[in-house]
Amino acid sequence: MRHGIGLLGGTFDPVHNGHLAIARSFLSHTLIEQLWVILSPDPPHKTDLPRAPFERRLEMLEAAFGEFNGVKISTIEQNLSRPSYTIQTVRHLKKKYPEQPFYLCIGEDSLREFHTWYRYRDLLKECELLVARRPGSSSEDVDQEIMDRAHFVDHQPVEVSSTEIRNRIAEQQPVDSMIPDEVLEIIEQYDLYR
Repeated sequence: MRHGIGLLGGTFDPVHNGHLAIARSFLSHTLIEQLWVILSPDPPHKTDLPRAPFERRLEMLEAAFGEFNGVKISTIEQNLSRPSYTIQTVRHLKKKYPEQPFYLCIGEDSLREFHTWYRYRDLLKECELLVARRPGSSSEDVDQEIMDRAHFVDHQPVEVSSTEIRNRIAEQQPVDSMIPDEVLEIIEQYDLYR
């Protein structure tokens, strides 16, 4: 029965076509009926990078996902203590929605790094993983305790990164093929990443 909620977190600085593609893949899975896209104010592993302000990133997310069915943009981490560890976010949501099954949505690259996440074993007890599998890639070196809590969805990744987009904008190179038009308009309106 389809009644779970997927949680997809990130800095989305900026949100790009790769994020939209992976969101579509997660929404195609029978385990979840909704995807909550959680905007992180300051992730613990990205402390030294300049970012667009939280409000601008939120505006870009809302613009990018405006036409998506089943997607909710969440700013919950803005109100939790910092740094924003995933375990804290998931526990907060489970306390607020005790009857609701949650699935942490991650890419296969993150699955291979999952054992390095803060209190990852506690996180596995709190929710299962929904993993976007890349064609031709393998998770055979991932610990069995993690694999036991993982469900996979086929995904055709769009090869683009937020870092690449920021660098191209700083160098005044075009990025219109990498991000939705609505996001590009916001970047230009506020002169972001220059």
